[in-house]
Amino acid sequence: MAKIETIRPDAGGPRGMSDAPPSLADFRSGDGEEDRLIALLAYGLAVERGGPVTPGTIEALRREAAKSLSDYSFRYLHNTVEQVRRDAVAEHLGRLRPPPSFLRLVLANLAALALAGLVGGWLALHPATLAGLSGLLTG
Repeated sequence: MAKIETIRPDAGGPRGMSDAPPSLADFRSGDGEEDRLIALLAYGLAVERGGPVTPGTIEALRREAAKSLSDYSFRYLHNTVEQVRRDAVAEHLGRLRPPPSFLRLVLANLAALALAGLVGGWLALHPATLAGLSGLLTG
């Protein structure tokens, strides 16, 4: 049978883990249900960091947990609002008609030029109308 030898027998166990993990009850003492998530996050931070847990450390971890949750909820709210805006813009753009094609724009410009030419030609053939309009424009 194979024999397992440790590389560093003096290390003991995994580093960063204390012998006695902190108690969840220490983090939840006197709190209502509204602070449950902060207490659980603070407990998770304490377990992750290892080491001794004192009442001062517990309060510092609770403040850090509250700040982390506040930052996360603000980012989540901001991203959700941004996604709602994108969805609203996409829905609005989906309702719009497509823009006219290049050919339609060229034809519309040609029709406008033809109409302007007809009005100009009619005014050239009727000098009395042109004189009346120029008299109105001068005052």
